[in-house]
Amino acid sequence: MVFHIYQDVVGQWRWYLSAPNGVKLAVAPLGYARRGDCVLAIKRVREAAGAPMLYDNFGALSSVGNVAAAAGY
Repeated sequence: MVFHIYQDVVGQWRWYLSAPNGVKLAVAPLGYARRGDCVLAIKRVREAAGAPMLYDNFGALSSVGNVAAAAGY
């Protein structure tokens, strides 16, 4: 997966995360006036994704690793 940084039509810095096949998996919810702030936002997303949590439709909360192990992955 790759993070991409770009400037939108009004000059705000934004990011998106793409899969190897080019599909956008996540996008910045807002623009940043400074490129450095956009880079820091990406850093925070990367740090938070270290131990992602997963909600299913039944309200269960567990770590993605536990779900993968239970599914036999």
